[in-house]
Amino acid sequence: MRALIGIAGVTLLLAACGQASDTNNVAVAEPESNLSTSAAVPGEDLAALLGSEPRLRSLIEAAGMRPVLSGKEPYTILAPSAAALDALPAGTLERLATPEQKAELTALLRAHILPGTILSADLARAVESGGGKATVATMAGEPLTVTRDGDAFRIARQGGSGARISGTEQPARNGVVHQIDAVLGSST
Repeated sequence: MRALIGIAGVTLLLAACGQASDTNNVAVAEPESNLSTSAAVPGEDLAALLGSEPRLRSLIEAAGMRPVLSGKEPYTILAPSAAALDALPAGTLERLATPEQKAELTALLRAHILPGTILSADLARAVESGGGKATVATMAGEPLTVTRDGDAFRIARQGGSGARISGTEQPARNGVVHQIDAVLGSST
């Protein structure tokens, strides 16, 4: 029961953050982690921002998700770093990009997307108010647990696989990108 109340509190906190403006961007103070937020909202959308990594661009195209990531709805993307993509077994990305694997690829990408714009400062407040952890839901409906990992955050799936948020968050016209150091659910 206590955990359910904590999850509800975090959900309300994140929802309240999302209602601060029409675009769901929240003006926040400097976060407590090594991630920083930008006061200006750039003109580039999420699809363009992610498209700078050729392998991610290829996967987004293969899944048919470019229109979603170019649209008006805000999203938070947990984008695996180049090193995280390199750590996948040989041939994984190529296999996922085939038409026969579109459903698997789409599910994997949706596990890395959170509805709304969730900045690192929002994560810090949610983890603090949640007694050291917070729960967020992905576009796939799967809950992720967020905890502190030194001066950064760790995102974990039920079942244990997870990643550490690394680098500086990258704001986009329709959301934000947080770079992570592993592919979530990379049993692929």
